[in-house]
Amino acid sequence: MSRSKSRRVLEDSPLINHDSNDFKFKGLLALVDENNLKIIEELVKNPNTSSASLATKLGMPLSSLQRRRTKLEKSLLIKSYHIDLKASGGKMGDVVINVDKGRSREVATNILKKYKSNIMSVSTRINSEHNVAAQILYNYTAELHNILESMKSMPYVTSLQWSEIVEMIGDNSHSVIPAFFYNSRQNA
Repeated sequence: MSRSKSRRVLEDSPLINHDSNDFKFKGLLALVDENNLKIIEELVKNPNTSSASLATKLGMPLSSLQRRRTKLEKSLLIKSYHIDLKASGGKMGDVVINVDKGRSREVATNILKKYKSNIMSVSTRINSEHNVAAQILYNYTAELHNILESMKSMPYVTSLQWSEIVEMIGDNSHSVIPAFFYNSRQNA
């Protein structure tokens, strides 16, 4: 590999901080002060918390809390719903699909389109191989089997592995997310 080509590969690596991404991240870090970290922690615990109860809990004026919350929700936080698998009778599994080099995005896009009734999310991944990860919602083992067999036959798919979520043991998001920002601010 030529020197310029190896340098370009290194510069395009997701493991290298790019200036524009670094600048954007540092801008978001400036938004995450101690009060906003507390707000984030509470909202991750319970996204439906009212601003009034949150202001009381954190000892902040309601107007200040609402201004901060709005800024966070526009720039950093995404509110979403999750399905209760036990209540719905559904099952959820993860599949990691190995694909031909350079075809991860194409395969991920095709999976999302073809299985839109079952795929909760899909992402491209990189490790020693190029691969795609997808989260599948399904009712019966036979349904999952048919989806997996169909995926195996897609162009550029070389192999796949799957696992079913048996039991969710816990969710540490409300602790991990504020810790992430706190540690990021310390290292910035």
